[in-house]
Order: sequence, then structure tokens, then C-alpha cells
Amino acid sequence: MWYVIQTLSGQEERTADMIRKMISQDCIKECFVPKRERLKKFHGSWNKVEEVLFQGYVFLISERPKESYEKLKQVPKLTKVLGRETDYFLALGEQEKRLVEGIGDQEHKTTLSQIVAGQEKKIQVVDGPLKGYVGNIVKTDLHKREVMIAVEFMGRKMELKMGIEMVEMGEK
Repeated sequence: MWYVIQTLSGQEERTADMIRKMISQDCIKECFVPKRERLKKFHGSWNKVEEVLFQGYVFLISERPKESYEKLKQVPKLTKVLGRETDYFLALGEQEKRLVEGIGDQEHKTTLSQIVAGQEKKIQVVDGPLKGYVGNIVKTDLHKREVMIAVEFMGRKMELKMGIEMVEMGEK
């Protein structure tokens, strides 16, 4: 089952590292921070960089939630385990799990989506994880090479930034 842990924004990777060191792999199957790839301009040229996709969140896969929850209490920098019931925490819903799996690869990284830019910032997605979320786009910033999509996550609306790469028609 998949679980979400809230931590301080900017401390996601550090918190995940602490969890991996403090909790044995027989208790947790995987602990990860989903990343997004985006283009950023340095010294006049575009470069790929990685950034945290869900700021302030660390994801955990475990088949032993009660034991994992008890051990997580010992991890510093943990704000809270989301969906906590009386004795342990709740798993991510199937819709949220599909979202994270659907926009990310095996390493939980959301790669660049290739787009063609038309008139008045209208975009056509040629390839990439954004393909299934065109209807969710709420903002397009061609200058920064990113779009923002609105999704439902953990019972609330959340906006995620996804990287784009502009291509010419017919290119792929």
C-alpha cells in the first residue's frame, strides 16, 4: 500500500533519506520523493533540471502500516503522517496512486512533455506524461517551459507544475 508523509518544504529528500536509514526494508518496500524534469535557462542555453513534484510530501510503500507508523514516530523532520486513524495511517486512494504512477516513470520522475505551441498560448501535447492531463491545464508559461495542472489529491485540489519542451510540428 502507498502512504504519504508531510514534511517541511525543501526537506523532502533529507526526510526520505532519514526514513530509509532508520526503517528497515523488511518494514518498508520503498520510500521516495517524486520529481519533475523541467528546462531551465543557464547562460543562454536550456538545461534539464530535476525539482520536487509534490512539495512537502514523501511517499512510502509498505505492507506493514502499523509497524511502519510506529517506527516513523522516531524520524525527525516529520510533520505528520497523512490520513492518520487512531492507531496507524490510511493508504493513498487508488486515484491518487494512479496519478503518481501515471505521470512518473519507474524512478517516480515526471519527464518533459513535448508540445507544439499555437496561437494565444494554445498548446497541443505531442508526447509525454501531460498527454492524459490536457484538460487539467490551468496555466501555461511558455517562457519558463512549464504548465500547471489542477488535480485532486488527498481530498483537496492541488496544482502541479510539469515541464514542457517545445517542438516543431512533425518532430518527435
